[in-house]
Amino acid sequence: MHTEMKYRFLIHYTLSFIGGYLGLYAIVSRAQTANLLGVVRDIIGRDFSDMMLRVGALLIYMTAVILTVWIPEHFSTDLRFISIGIDICAVLLLGFLPARMSPVVALYPVFFAMPFQWCTFKAPGGYNSSTIFSTNNLRQFTTAVTQFLMKKDDAQRDKAKFYGMTLLSFHAGAALSLILYMYCGLSGVWVCLISAFYAVWLIAADRSTAADTSIVSQKKTSAPSNYRNISYKKKEA
Repeated sequence: MHTEMKYRFLIHYTLSFIGGYLGLYAIVSRAQTANLLGVVRDIIGRDFSDMMLRVGALLIYMTAVILTVWIPEHFSTDLRFISIGIDICAVLLLGFLPARMSPVVALYPVFFAMPFQWCTFKAPGGYNSSTIFSTNNLRQFTTAVTQFLMKKDDAQRDKAKFYGMTLLSFHAGAALSLILYMYCGLSGVWVCLISAFYAVWLIAADRSTAADTSIVSQKKTSAPSNYRNISYKKKEA
């Protein structure tokens, strides 16, 4: 595998680990149901204060998605660094929030960080894969395995490996999150910082590799042109 693609696959698996870690943290630490379903439930139950808290979470989610579109149009920065920076800030904040505060408000950092990550990072290799959900990844993995067993297609084998590693990374993060929450409580979320900083290193390495590849490509492109100029000058002489 090309070095540049290797880094991008590792970035995807690392972010899947983070997605699983924070996803399960949101479930076990605050015992939250789906936000939109909660809005409907509160409307029916006439609990408008809780409904507004969930609407706030929805607006935060939408704001994160909007920013992933707006920022690249106005700034030339690498959005991946911003996304990981948001993940790091969210993880740091989550460990300090009191256990007795509103569970919806306590998860506002997750409602912002996860959609920002989802919209920023695209799966490598042309695959369609999310780092914060696992249902589509499970479907893709199952169909790829089935196709490979039926047709012995190498492309389906590679696809199964990719989605299998994504599922493994996601659920490894979820499992570790549960274990650390059981033993460390809310502060267990801070262990996720290790994978976040690892992702920063991978992104930096990917950018460096991409820059080196671009320089080599430019040299290869300019070499024939230089040779033609030298030949032309010899003919003139």
